[in-house]
Amino acid sequence: MRVETGEERQEAKMKGRGIAFGAATIVNAMPSGFGAALGVDLKTCAEVELTEERTVEVEITGDRSERKTLAEESFRAVLERLGLGSRFGARIRTESEIPVACGMKSSSAASNAVVIATLDALGVRLEDSEIIGLGVDASLRAKTTLTGAFDDACASYYGGLYVTDNYRRRILRSFSVDPLTVLFLVPAEKRYSGEVDIRLVRSARRLNEFAFREAAEGRYWQAMLLNGLMMSDLFKVDPAPIVLAIKNGAVSAGLCGKGPAICAVVREEDVGAVTDGWSRVAPGHRVIRSTVNSRQTLPEGSA
Repeated sequence: MRVETGEERQEAKMKGRGIAFGAATIVNAMPSGFGAALGVDLKTCAEVELTEERTVEVEITGDRSERKTLAEESFRAVLERLGLGSRFGARIRTESEIPVACGMKSSSAASNAVVIATLDALGVRLEDSEIIGLGVDASLRAKTTLTGAFDDACASYYGGLYVTDNYRRRILRSFSVDPLTVLFLVPAEKRYSGEVDIRLVRSARRLNEFAFREAAEGRYWQAMLLNGLMMSDLFKVDPAPIVLAIKNGAVSAGLCGKGPAICAVVREEDVGAVTDGWSRVAPGHRVIRSTVNSRQTLPEGSA
């Protein structure tokens, strides 16, 4: 089957796959619209099968509390961009290693993965910047973000560390980061962007802009720590695990997005000290271990 999209004519595969990665907050963009994020090696996989029913069915495996609206909006954003309107429906299936509503960029990873899988199913290629933009559009429509989370989307898609203007969707700086270990301290609690008091968040703009300048000038570990302590106070999250991680040798630590998860970037020799310290101050919380991700996301199975 061939699909006329206005792009190069391609053979539609009817079934596509995509993967995208999670990220960690360096600077939260909510107070000012300027943010920074670091890619981590936790994956979200999406499978999109095109149908002629013009309805969208979404199956989420793993954490079923993820909102299905985001996957549907990501699919429809691609069809609108290609001028296909409601020509197709879809069966969408996602599976993720990233806990939902913990600040670990599950939404950016999900939207990126579904956009990539939809394009793969249609047999269409777009520029990287357009793929990211479609995911950001979908996240805004689904109300999973206040700023568009362009920083998170870039870190998820490209890997590495990205410093961005979220409202203008501009990459201001990017950095390659050593393959350090990334630890997440994850409580059972969840927090959704729609529950955030934006007026309260914007009261932290001055400190946020200071942290952002630190990141933009390459002092991103200092920025992560400053942002983490500031946003923990703002969101009423106990900063003790952040402070303890630094005491136990972490390169940096901070709050993931709006929380409640805490993140620490750690050299291998300090992993045990950080996790042991966390087990004492936060018994019962889950610790997820990953690494810095520097790989660009691709359709599943691509070289």
